[in-house]
Amino acid sequence: MADNTDTKPNFGRLRLIQIGALLVGAGVLVLSLWLMGQFRKPELAPIVMAFAFASIGFSGLFYFGALLLEGSLQKYILSDETVIKGDNVEMVTKTASSGDPEIDKWIGTYAFTRNLFGMSLVPVLILIGLYFLA
Repeated sequence: MADNTDTKPNFGRLRLIQIGALLVGAGVLVLSLWLMGQFRKPELAPIVMAFAFASIGFSGLFYFGALLLEGSLQKYILSDETVIKGDNVEMVTKTASSGDPEIDKWIGTYAFTRNLFGMSLVPVLILIGLYFLA
């Protein structure tokens, strides 16, 4: 069990970071789709790229915002592992329980966005290469 003698995270600030990150992610999605001409002539690769850009925008803003403004969630992250299961690659984050269901919910959100950010970077580089070379 993690040390929970410190103060609780500011849930209001975390909610504002989350809402801001969602708005930025949605904005990046719409802007990416528009700039790549997907509202006129949709194609699969640019749409996937737009979603990847949006996920990087959302997850990066939430993860780094929560890390900088509410760093108390980081202490509940015990380890990260990359697990290869057949054709799938998974990032597994082990977390400690805080004993408080509200904090545990935010720990789960924080861990999810960490993994989303990490797993979004490599595929977007591959997709950019495919977009320009294909």
